[in-house]
Amino acid sequence: MERILRGAIPVLLLVLVCGAVQAEAGERVEAGIMMWINQWTHDVPGVGSISSDSTVLFGPAIEVKFPNHVFLDASYLFSLSDYTFSYGAIYNDDRQDANMAIGYMIVPEFGVLAGYKNSVNKTRETGVKDTVYGPVVGMVVIAPMAVNASFYSKLNYLFTRFKQQDAGGGFQEDSPGWTFEIGFKVGFTREFSGTFGYKYETNTGSNSNIQDSFSGFIFGAMFAF
Repeated sequence: MERILRGAIPVLLLVLVCGAVQAEAGERVEAGIMMWINQWTHDVPGVGSISSDSTVLFGPAIEVKFPNHVFLDASYLFSLSDYTFSYGAIYNDDRQDANMAIGYMIVPEFGVLAGYKNSVNKTRETGVKDTVYGPVVGMVVIAPMAVNASFYSKLNYLFTRFKQQDAGGGFQEDSPGWTFEIGFKVGFTREFSGTFGYKYETNTGSNSNIQDSFSGFIFGAMFAF
């Protein structure tokens, strides 16, 4: 319940932002929620790879499109349950994933973007806090399939770093990676649309070679203002 209440605050802020942008700029604004049902795979060289049960990241998202082909994207997702592994141990209690980007559609079917990512994992039992953060560059492909439906694909490269903080100090290293998302967007009405896709995200420590990967189906419900 605490996680849901905490996530409601960004939702309310997004609604206020949408109204302000619409009033001042008259641009097309879409705001709503996203849900990523994902599984975490943690691979440590020389030790092995373990995968968690699926859990849900949930939260608000916003997209603003301007007449000059510029667009803005932002989302804030938080975990609704713990990531647990086959042997029953809780590796992570709370994940918060914030992403923002500004992009330009070179043609209606293809665009490029640059942004920033900040993903935080906290473990209550140990007090360990892991953060993956840094710039992002990428591209998006949109292929219309019908009047109210289109295929989309997103590919981003992460110039990220990994930082771990605990009672004994901390550890940092470069941890670049990439994300890939593919799916469909369907306009059910003029004001309401849904997205259905699959997303894969991974990053690997440049010194430790520890790799963390998240993958699973992603859904969205967006309302146009």
